[in-house]
Amino acid sequence: MASTSFWLAAGQERIACDVMGTSPVRTLVLHGAGQSSRERQRPLRNRLLELGCASAALDFSGHGLSTAHRAGSLAKRLEQAQALLDHATVGPRTVVGVSMGGEIALRLACRPQNRITHVVTLVGAIYDAAAFALPFGPAFSAALRRHQSWRDAAVLPLLATYTGRLTLVRGEHDAIIPSEIVELVRDHARASRHCRIVDLPGVDHRISERCATDQALLDSLAQLIAYPPADSLPPIRT
Repeated sequence: MASTSFWLAAGQERIACDVMGTSPVRTLVLHGAGQSSRERQRPLRNRLLELGCASAALDFSGHGLSTAHRAGSLAKRLEQAQALLDHATVGPRTVVGVSMGGEIALRLACRPQNRITHVVTLVGAIYDAAAFALPFGPAFSAALRRHQSWRDAAVLPLLATYTGRLTLVRGEHDAIIPSEIVELVRDHARASRHCRIVDLPGVDHRISERCATDQALLDSLAQLIAYPPADSLPPIRT
């Protein structure tokens, strides 16, 4: 399906972005780390568009077509995601974060001015507060190697102010993201309107790659994103 591509300036970087579908664009999709880029979520975004859900996405600096004049960091990713959110979306808003993108999605939601109504994390990560501003490299990796460093994530206390919905998706065989993270996020999001944990049997951390060949998984994830829990539901923790 066709998309409209454009560039955004964020700090010293030139960020490659696109929108799939037409206005209103209410969903922002954030890719993960490693060799990832926005292309990895294209099958999911195509399926979302079939459900009537237009989306925006970007290549974080150092990924895809975006520049990398300076080392990346979680702080830079948040700045870049905020730039796209400000440019391309209207409320009500859903933000989807895959792997490392999970931390960024949650931080966006904790900014009341962003008016995020639904956060979806797909095998989502959170990070030690000490790692947030560190450039990706040896010091960042060392901060992550501290045992259960994610329990000291700065985003956790911020979640106390988030009143929207949360959908936290984890894979049964994810060897990268500790399974306890979703409960930790749920327990800190005490003001959220609705929080659901979705376990995917037989799925590992490579959820985006699997979506390219697993139609049932693709359909399930798209529906979780496109159809958040209804306002009429009472607050629950599942």
